Amino acid sequence: MAFQLAISWRSIETIWLQTGVITPDTITSWDIELIAHILTPFACLALGFYVAWIRIGDRRGWLLLAVLISFSLEADGANRNDEVLLWLTPLKHVALAYRSFSLFTFPFWLMLFAFYFPEPADWDRRHPAVKWILLAPVALFTCGTALLRVGANETHSIRWEAGRESFGRYWIEIFYISVVLFLLILAAKIFSSKSPDSRRRLRVLLFGIALTLVPLSTLDAIARILHRPEDKLPAWLLVPIIPALLFFPITIAYVTVVERALDVGVVVRQSLQYVLARRGVIFLQILISVVVVIVIADLAGRLSFFQRILITAVGIGAVLLVGVGGNRLGAWIDRQFFREAYQSEQIINALAESVSSMVELTPLLSTVARRIAEALHIREVAVFLSDGNLYRPAFALGYPEPPNRALENGMYTIQELRAKKEPVRVYGEDVRLRGEGGSEEAQLLHELNAQLVVSLLRRDDLLGFLSLGSKYSEAPYSRTDINLLQSLAAQTALAVENSRLTAAVASETAERVVIQRELAIAREVQERLFPQSYPDIPGLEYDATCRPAREVGGDYYDFLELLEGKLGVAIGDVSGKGIPASLLMASLQASLRGQAAGAASVSIERMLDNINRLIYAATPANRYATFFYAQYDPVLHHLHYVNAGHNAPMLLRKQSGSPACIRLETGGPPVGLLPEVRYQSGGVEMSPGDLLLLFTDGVSEAMNSADEEWGESGLLASLTDFSNQAAPELIRTLLCAADAFVAGAPQHDDMTLVVFRVLA
Repeated sequence: MAFQLAISWRSIETIWLQTGVITPDTITSWDIELIAHILTPFACLALGFYVAWIRIGDRRGWLLLAVLISFSLEADGANRNDEVLLWLTPLKHVALAYRSFSLFTFPFWLMLFAFYFPEPADWDRRHPAVKWILLAPVALFTCGTALLRVGANETHSIRWEAGRESFGRYWIEIFYISVVLFLLILAAKIFSSKSPDSRRRLRVLLFGIALTLVPLSTLDAIARILHRPEDKLPAWLLVPIIPALLFFPITIAYVTVVERALDVGVVVRQSLQYVLARRGVIFLQILISVVVVIVIADLAGRLSFFQRILITAVGIGAVLLVGVGGNRLGAWIDRQFFREAYQSEQIINALAESVSSMVELTPLLSTVARRIAEALHIREVAVFLSDGNLYRPAFALGYPEPPNRALENGMYTIQELRAKKEPVRVYGEDVRLRGEGGSEEAQLLHELNAQLVVSLLRRDDLLGFLSLGSKYSEAPYSRTDINLLQSLAAQTALAVENSRLTAAVASETAERVVIQRELAIAREVQERLFPQSYPDIPGLEYDATCRPAREVGGDYYDFLELLEGKLGVAIGDVSGKGIPASLLMASLQASLRGQAAGAASVSIERMLDNINRLIYAATPANRYATFFYAQYDPVLHHLHYVNAGHNAPMLLRKQSGSPACIRLETGGPPVGLLPEVRYQSGGVEMSPGDLLLLFTDGVSEAMNSADEEWGESGLLASLTDFSNQAAPELIRTLLCAADAFVAGAPQHDDMTLVVFRVLA
């Protein structure tokens, strides 16, 4: 590059010093020097090294560097190479070898690039040695020509000079033959390649080569017809054609670097729009600067110092003025020339604002997919959402059949989305996918025609992703597209999360309604398990109530009409709460009534033994029930009972002073706790006015907000104070006393009371 700079600077300096007035010859000289000897060589070198750097592991990048280095010297001209021998430095020998080999090996590099770009043909993969039948002679001839040129310049030998002239005459023919073969190989690959992207690259490359070769070949033909050197042709003909040299390095670098090539028509349309529109602002600034420099240079001898300063100031002011208005002008140009992109941005931004308010998932995904497809002109859009360890298709647009396969959480695409937290480009058979191309993941992405995968992230949680297919224009997704899609994806992820939460709440609410309905039914059934009517026993007044802490409870009471006019009285408290306790309560009731049916021949001790075995066999180890059962004989006024671990009932006897309280405790452990138990029974004679209270611990253990229990002492005090009340009224009084003590504190246990009074 340093060699090229030194030679180009000398040429410009010569033109500058020899030129006093702007003429057609001056314009032609400047055109040739700027385009052929400066812009084109330096564009080739800059693009070549850039491509080699970003494609450092790809041999096509290094091959392109060799092609562009050679072409930079082709554009600079073969007759200029000997000037390096005038340098007063040992590097002139290196410069001569570099320029000679780079110049004359261009046909070889060009043909080699044709074989390997964008990928070797099928026949080349099968028989890689065949191409060297053409390449080997070209390599030997071009290297030999370069070697003869170096030798002739270094030794000044007549033999070396004669060899150089002989080879040089044939080198032009080799050059044109290699160009023709280059074009033929590329054309053949267009028809044989199976990849649409490869075919597009080849078409763009051929089109760019045509833009370079056709004008230059026409110029060469005119020069040969007129028998004049090319640089002596009319300025109006030479000046517009020389810039065609730039198409070669730009085109060949473009098709090598881009991840996905545009078709020729799209490239031409967008390039023209871009050059004529947005970049016209920059071009105008450059043009003003060049005009100022040329005017000052042309009039330098006829202007005073202050006049040159004035013209320079005016030029700088004009450049700054264009720069100040450039942003506004650029925005206006975008709306006029890139209205489609401008409208796409407006659509995407408006959609990002609206999706956050959507709560229904299907309309949300449908709206997002359709508006993205409309804004960016995309063929296929698919939305995948997380479902456990899988990402399943939730909505698809543009496919003959909706996709039905899912991506697993550990697949490479999902890992990339999680790691990068930005869209992942996927272009067909691109090597972004790990593993073999025939993997399930690769097949799914191929079926989706996925070109870009956009993550739906919410607080580092990958809720899903958008799979976007190719655009109708075949254009790749630009950085602007990706930025817009990222903004939209963030809003969509928020809406998806809100939709899922809304759906979960709705489902939970619906489920809760069902549960409440089922619990209401269960409570109704349980209430039917309590006695709906009481046996009429002469000389007795009795009543009972149960107030469950939840919809259904585990407390139980019952009144049984027995043989011989006897009355069976039962109360129980099942361990646990809710549905499980209510089921055990129903089992206890069924067991009791089943055993009571044969009470005439079975003692109550044996009844409790049997009930204990039945409950133990039908319930888990952590389920049991405290239970009190008694039989009252109205003839003998005798109460025969068994207390299976229950709160001892209180029997108040009327005596001369305050009532005496007797606790009925004889019995055994709770039923269902142990497999085999022998219960004992107790008995008590009851007199007129005696009052018996059966209760569960939900009453005696009622607790206020200070965690203080009402206790059996409080219950007994209230019972004593209001013992003269009738049974129903006394039950209400006792519950009110318990409620007054707890003062609104929530209770977590059922409350059951049974009042049993012997009348006079």
